[in-house]
Amino acid sequence: MNVIERAELLVLSYQYKDDEIWGWPGGTYRGWTTAFVRLTDTSGGQGLGEIGDGLNTPKLIPAIFDRAASQVEGLPVCPRTVVDALARSAPGWGEAGLFQSVIAGFELAVVDLLGTRVGVPAHALFGGAQRKVMPAYASGGLSQSADAIHEEVLGYVARGFDAVKIRIGFGPSEDEDRVAAARSALGEERRLMVDLGASYLPSPPDHRDVVDLYERLHPYGIYWLEDPLPRRDVSGYVRLRDELPTRIAAGENERGEDLIRRWLDAGAIDILQTDALYVGGVLRQLELADLAAHWGVRLAPHTWCSGPGLMANLTAAAVAPNGVFVEVPQPPNPFREGPLREQLRFDGGGVVLPETPGLNVLLPESMEQMRFDESAGPVLFNAHKAVTR
Repeated sequence: MNVIERAELLVLSYQYKDDEIWGWPGGTYRGWTTAFVRLTDTSGGQGLGEIGDGLNTPKLIPAIFDRAASQVEGLPVCPRTVVDALARSAPGWGEAGLFQSVIAGFELAVVDLLGTRVGVPAHALFGGAQRKVMPAYASGGLSQSADAIHEEVLGYVARGFDAVKIRIGFGPSEDEDRVAAARSALGEERRLMVDLGASYLPSPPDHRDVVDLYERLHPYGIYWLEDPLPRRDVSGYVRLRDELPTRIAAGENERGEDLIRRWLDAGAIDILQTDALYVGGVLRQLELADLAAHWGVRLAPHTWCSGPGLMANLTAAAVAPNGVFVEVPQPPNPFREGPLREQLRFDGGGVVLPETPGLNVLLPESMEQMRFDESAGPVLFNAHKAVTR
């Protein structure tokens, strides 16, 4: 049996040009940094994974990666074996937090390696896809003006998207202008999601702020309201779900099961947005999706990531019976499309699930030269000593 012989960490950056810098009320991005995991087995086969927190905490990743690599080298190429070994290796801190992102990087790489070796796409390793065309939404609408939002959304419609998400949190009047512009471009039938991103805001809203804001946005037909409150305000989420005539979506920042169970037990959300890169990989994402299904909650994964993470979340959404949407981010990120063996194809407002073996990823040699740049990444305005806007 082949075993894992070598684990490599590649922390790579792309520095934005001036006209590529973007932001939202929670911060500014001046570039994109990603952390890839590449595993090689004893037969020379390779698999590529991604550590989601490589973007936010690249300097913290290497030491944790080195510890994890020492636990993985010599193990069989089996996703469950690798995930369980890593979790058991850190009994006090292996079930949540940053380590879950590192576990995910290894799990994705094993999935890619195994699928490539046996010649089947990743979804076949998890029982097969429920759907071969996964409904998708364009995720953008960042720091532009309302007029620019209108033109941006027209572009998504022209590309075949039937659903779009934009960011709000700029203030009630500006938020309404942005939502009105997006709805005007979408027409009446297409779906419009809005993301308040409350967990990132320097001064997050309370329950009453959100209710008052939604009264202004309701006429524009909101499919879901995302992250309307700070993530631990479970009772506030419950009240919003009871009062507002729209779906409540949350979960992109969660790493462990505890808070997710609290949301589900309390009936606080309609849409679970956990990210395979943050919860420990595709296996864990599917377990959480199954848990959510018992409460009638659907899965629409967060995918603010690069190629392996996008493919992992697309796989999970397509395999899970309660998968409802996959997010397709629009900000510049060459590490998103660059490693895809087969570029994403769209059909009827959805993404066609690739049948390429593994996760459909291979890191081009040219990208390995894009070395880490500390300034390429987010500056969060709610962080201590954050750079001013």
